[in-house]
Amino acid sequence: MQDLSRRVTPLTVSADIAEAVRLYQALGFEVVDSGNPGWVGLRAGHSHQILASKAFMERRFSPWTVAVLLDHTTPYIYVSSLDEAKARLSDSAAIVEQSAVVDGSREAVIDADGLYLVLAEKVEGGE
Repeated sequence: MQDLSRRVTPLTVSADIAEAVRLYQALGFEVVDSGNPGWVGLRAGHSHQILASKAFMERRFSPWTVAVLLDHTTPYIYVSSLDEAKARLSDSAAIVEQSAVVDGSREAVIDADGLYLVLAEKVEGGE
């Protein structure tokens, strides 16, 4: 069976990410500019973190789905094939919502018995 996972990065969704960015920078994290102020990558050595604003996430997912992710840190898992990853989910896991292709990525929020995660696949095209 092919390994689909490319890497996992913690994702934290907040109403306002500015304070969290300042905190991580004070701890020595380097900001990795995403080109969008609502989505910021952070790096320190081999550690990475993604901070996303509520408004940014609501351009991808419904307010209800974003509310589930809000103020929590969720695994953001890059996969080589979103469709194949979804097919491998356990019977108890559920796809909460899948986004359209936005900024070259297609994402799905998954509920695995109360543990939420986001699967993301890089794709060609999109909005």
